Amino acid sequence: MSKKLLCIIIFFFCGLCIQAGNNLGFSKQKPLIFGLDTDYAPLEYVDEDGMPKGYDVEFARELMRRLDIPFTFQPNKWENISGDVMTGRVDLAMMVYSPYRKHDICYSHAVFRLYYQIVYRVDDLERFDLRNLEGKEIAFMKSRPVSDTLSKIGVKMVETKNLPKAMQDLSKGKYDAVICFRYQANYLMEHYNLMNLKAEDLTLMAREYCFVSKNKKLIDAIDMELQLMETDGAIMKYYGGVASWFGGNIPDWIFFLFGGLVILFMLVFIFYQHKTQNKLFVQMKKAQQNERLKTVFLANVSHALRTPLNAIIGFSDVLREGAGMLPPEDEKELLEQVHKNGRQLAYFVDELLQLSNYEGSELQFNRTEIDLPQVLHEYEEEMARYLKEGVILKVTSPHDTCKVTVDSNHLRTVVMHFLRNAAAHTTEGQITLFYEMRDGGLFLSVKDTGEGVPKKLQKNIFGLLSEKETYVQSEAPGLGLSICKAIIDQINGKIGLESEEGKGSTFWFWTPCKIEIQP
Repeated sequence: MSKKLLCIIIFFFCGLCIQAGNNLGFSKQKPLIFGLDTDYAPLEYVDEDGMPKGYDVEFARELMRRLDIPFTFQPNKWENISGDVMTGRVDLAMMVYSPYRKHDICYSHAVFRLYYQIVYRVDDLERFDLRNLEGKEIAFMKSRPVSDTLSKIGVKMVETKNLPKAMQDLSKGKYDAVICFRYQANYLMEHYNLMNLKAEDLTLMAREYCFVSKNKKLIDAIDMELQLMETDGAIMKYYGGVASWFGGNIPDWIFFLFGGLVILFMLVFIFYQHKTQNKLFVQMKKAQQNERLKTVFLANVSHALRTPLNAIIGFSDVLREGAGMLPPEDEKELLEQVHKNGRQLAYFVDELLQLSNYEGSELQFNRTEIDLPQVLHEYEEEMARYLKEGVILKVTSPHDTCKVTVDSNHLRTVVMHFLRNAAAHTTEGQITLFYEMRDGGLFLSVKDTGEGVPKKLQKNIFGLLSEKETYVQSEAPGLGLSICKAIIDQINGKIGLESEEGKGSTFWFWTPCKIEIQP
């Protein structure tokens, strides 16, 4: 709805402009006379064939077309243009706004703004600006603001009517500098290849470049159309080629767009800064937690190492000091304790090395297709000797035949840890090994009817040595579950526990893998 309303408003104003153009008294028999400076390149000039050229020429044609005003160009010298407008010899021209003439002629809104520059030779080491121009010989085209400023500084002023010649004379060593508009400086240095000249901005007030006429109705119609041309980007379309030279009269929508982009950039910057700060905060917390866990881990490892070592040293001392005096049965018992603690210590060190290898580097997986039911039944037969009297192990699944592509060695490590852990804590009842295809991967669980895991240990059961009150088995320090988690994490799987004290536990894992189920 808003777009339709905007179109209606634009067409309404365009209709007013066209009507205004038709009511201004111009016709094909009596066209509008546009005063054209013959030497004001690149804005307006005449070429070798006497044809009007320049940015002003193209823009004026578009403006007159929109206003439906027939017109013709009348070339003249720069010094005569203002007089032609004042006397009515021409109906319209483009000039720099002058507060001294505002009561005699009518000025349109600024098409764009002109900025002053001072041009000097690059081999002059002295910097040129308004603070150090005293005594310098400066050439410029007639301009009351410039002459008023330079006269106060004490400059040797030279008014010129031929700016291109003045620039070439400056390049050859005449004058100390030339003051002109930015677009003139850039154009003339480039056009005449004046490579030994340099231009710098001056802190003089920018001048407005406008349409001028004695006809106020004409200027009012032009003002209305200029607003539309600024909105639809027509001004930049025609003057974009020299916009960087004269500063340009940038449409309001460009300022709004630029402002919006700045605000968007600031919001994105603030968002990412906040996100980065949060990330750093989380990383700091994690680093602090890791430091705490490392301290607890080292303390628990020291305790787990020290217990069997103390037993070995203590029993060895008794054997050494009582050599030949102890009854044979006591001596045999002490030797068995030394052997038992030695094996426990060796087992613990071996698990530490495995855990370090799994967590400290990327594992290499050698995946092959295996007959899963057959492999798990082999595990069942191997575990038979570890089961306590009266405990049975059963393998169940909804699939009779199932082939999976996994690393068989890592699969054996995880499943056998689950089974041995269940066997060690189950004195009666049943251990169930279950597997099935779930969510595009393999789900496997080991459920027992044993004593269950104490509630305080369930939260960190897969990182037992990271807790102060660590869970250490009587015959093995209990790093198996930590090893299982390290393996499952490496293959982007999941691992978990469900347990109730006195009723048993269920350890499970899920891993993504290729599965083929045969009917």
